[in-house]
Amino acid sequence: MNTQPFVLILLSSAQRLRLNDGTEVTTGFWAEELVTPWQILRKAGWRPQVATPDGVPPPVDAESLDPATLGGDYGKAACLCDAVRQITDLHTPIDLDVLTGKDLDTLIGVFIPGGNGPLMDLCQAAGVDRLLRHCVAAAKPIATLCHGTAALLATCGGANRSPFCGQQVTCFSAAEESATSLAGRWPYTLENRLRQEGFRVSTGAPWQSHIATDHLILSGQNPASAAALTHAFIQRLPSTPTPTPTPTPKGKHYEC
Repeated sequence: MNTQPFVLILLSSAQRLRLNDGTEVTTGFWAEELVTPWQILRKAGWRPQVATPDGVPPPVDAESLDPATLGGDYGKAACLCDAVRQITDLHTPIDLDVLTGKDLDTLIGVFIPGGNGPLMDLCQAAGVDRLLRHCVAAAKPIATLCHGTAALLATCGGANRSPFCGQQVTCFSAAEESATSLAGRWPYTLENRLRQEGFRVSTGAPWQSHIATDHLILSGQNPASAAALTHAFIQRLPSTPTPTPTPTPKGKHYEC
């Protein structure tokens, strides 16, 4: 890996979401929740790199690129499609299990977008537990967005108590889950699960921007929270980014 400081963007590589009735639906990361922080971080001069728990390329949730999901905004859908295509790191993500001590020392923060995939893999991956505990020990900022907050569950249930227990967090709320097409079929309600594990969960109005900040963690409730969360995350990064050359993408470039 490159030895320059970088921000790790941790994505789920799960392709299927197993529902509580035993059926499965396709899943992946939510496009806007990756594109927004990626673009803001790059514009601020930081270098993000994508990682997954197993090094498998992360799938994008097709629903997150559907104009119908975006309020009929075809321009935004096209913008997101183009932006996702331009993130070439998605094809060759870092495998958390092969991160060395030097790699961990070089990363300066972790940002975890959502989508429904994290409910399947990020919530229980040993590599996620190791990564998050490293960040806590080294005082490196962690940001989780929407269902990306499920990654904190990876630090629960083992012999060592979660360092995040008692911290204030937010996530895609129970009210928002109940307003989706998967209402009543979710594998579990993340808001409730976090409360059961000892987190203090703060939620705002459905579909509106809401972030929660605490000593160890910053989190955002939903896609609308992506920009506010990223700016808050940047405030906790070292004061001066390491300048890196920005390649010129082929074709037209969109900023969403």
